[in-house]
Amino acid sequence: MLGAILDEQMFINVNKPAAEAPAKRKRYKYRKYFETYLKLGFTYKDTSGIELPVCVICLAVLSNESMKPSKLQRHLETHHGHLRDKPLEYFQASLKSFKGQQTIMRKSAKVGELALKASYKVALRIAQCKKPYTIAEELILPAATDMCKIMFGNDNCVNKLKTIPLSDTTIARRIDEMASDVRAQLVEKLKLADDFALQLDEASDVSKDAQLSAFVRFADGNEMQEEFLFCKQLPECTTSSEIFKAIDTFFHEHDIPWAKCVTLCTDGARSMTGLKSGLIALVRQVAPNVLWTHCMMHRESLAAKQMSGEFADVMGSVVKAVNHIKRSALQTRLFASLCAAAGEEHTTLIYHYEVRWLSRGSVLTRVFELRASIYEFLLKHCTELATKFNDNAWLTKLAYLADVFSELNKLNTSMQGRNAHSIQLYDKIDALLKKMKSWRERGMDGIISMFPSVDDLGDSAVLSPQVTDLIVARLKALEDQFGKYFSEAESWRKDKTWIQFPFKDNASDGSNLSVTEQDQLIELSTDSIYRNMYETSPLAQFWISCQKDFSSTGNKGNDEHAFSSLSYLKSKYRAKLQLESDMILYLTTSISPRIDSLCVIHQGQSSH
Repeated sequence: MLGAILDEQMFINVNKPAAEAPAKRKRYKYRKYFETYLKLGFTYKDTSGIELPVCVICLAVLSNESMKPSKLQRHLETHHGHLRDKPLEYFQASLKSFKGQQTIMRKSAKVGELALKASYKVALRIAQCKKPYTIAEELILPAATDMCKIMFGNDNCVNKLKTIPLSDTTIARRIDEMASDVRAQLVEKLKLADDFALQLDEASDVSKDAQLSAFVRFADGNEMQEEFLFCKQLPECTTSSEIFKAIDTFFHEHDIPWAKCVTLCTDGARSMTGLKSGLIALVRQVAPNVLWTHCMMHRESLAAKQMSGEFADVMGSVVKAVNHIKRSALQTRLFASLCAAAGEEHTTLIYHYEVRWLSRGSVLTRVFELRASIYEFLLKHCTELATKFNDNAWLTKLAYLADVFSELNKLNTSMQGRNAHSIQLYDKIDALLKKMKSWRERGMDGIISMFPSVDDLGDSAVLSPQVTDLIVARLKALEDQFGKYFSEAESWRKDKTWIQFPFKDNASDGSNLSVTEQDQLIELSTDSIYRNMYETSPLAQFWISCQKDFSSTGNKGNDEHAFSSLSYLKSKYRAKLQLESDMILYLTTSISPRIDSLCVIHQGQSSH
């Protein structure tokens, strides 16, 4: 009887006569739920606007077509016949219990989603700090739970923290996913850019695997972006063909056109620079207009590397002394105790690494600072080397080398960093050449105050004509080496003066600008808005802004860190680690992984 009454009510609501309905009102497409259905043991849930009947007893979800009293009553009698005569209050209590279960399930799902997001955040920090993946489960989680216990004094927070999945395999998977997302964003930006410059470096890690690293620079809006692109392991040889194959494969996988590559920067190795079979020759087969530049930091290192004569002997004696003191753990501890007793600022020496560009200056400076303790130690263990540290002429040469290479280290570090451009770097090289010329002239007059370490020796410094002539000759040789490796600096800077000083009178004099470009430069130099932008913005950002209104001139004006990261990440304890994902998250600064989007892909879980 009840079913018939409800069926009639449903019929009246759904099939009202057209005259009673408002104008242009459409019929219901789906059946609706009525509160009277609770008497039959049914509530409902809304799924994309469609109401589906849900049994409050067995939680079964029926189709919208079953939203008829007769069908709902059939379900009650078939599956829960013993409850057919229960009063409405019974089903109301069941509905309350059902809603309570839903609340618990929602809270559980919410905890799972938060734990998933926290897992990504922890993985990102591990990658950015270059730490082993196991640190999350072995250190971070236990430390976090200890802090929660102490600060909040209840187990609820601790239990929630324990739901965060932080196993080493999970962290590795999270890092790979975030690195893929960051790279996808970078590739999309790269495709939208008009052109880009590519910088390559090949180095061997602790496992003797050859790793090819690539950085890319391009204009993104009004900003110049410089980001890490990839790190690929070269399977066998490090020939130009293998290097080109690795780059070409990456470009094809991500649909990056070679035509947009306008500049390629590498070191001066033959595999890179060969005219017929070098990397640049292979690249020009697919990008004919690409320009090749020799890495300026690499050139600086090569210019400072060559040393001969007595100064080479001094460097050799320094390396022997360091190796002798550090050849065993016992000797290292004895030397450290000696330095501590003498009140030295440092208690250890630094090994010399030929491949580390800053190594020579660091080693020489440390040895000179600890010269007294080194002499005392060697006097007991190696008298032949000890005599060197008791020779004032030898110490004078050591002090000179320490000062010169400290200055070269300052130059090298000042050339590093993001958004440095050739104009700035050539200015730094030019400043060093002028200083070396000034040092040489002062040295010829017997003035050594520009060398603080030599000056610190005081009366102990030997500035005999023989030593002074050696210093002057070394400065001249160093000056010639820099002139050799940067021979084009003066002509290059003269041709590009208009880039650095576009608002200077006759800025285009001596340049290779076309007539159209010269006219645009004149227009630009009289624009007060761009003048203000030039005075308040970085040079690269200024020229990017000029591209819209002064396309010809604007476009023409735009033309150790990774190795250190590689060495730190892939240590002897992590020899099998694949570097690329960690390096992407560590070296990429302008693009962040979209963690919320990644969380949507995965189902939140309360444990792992």
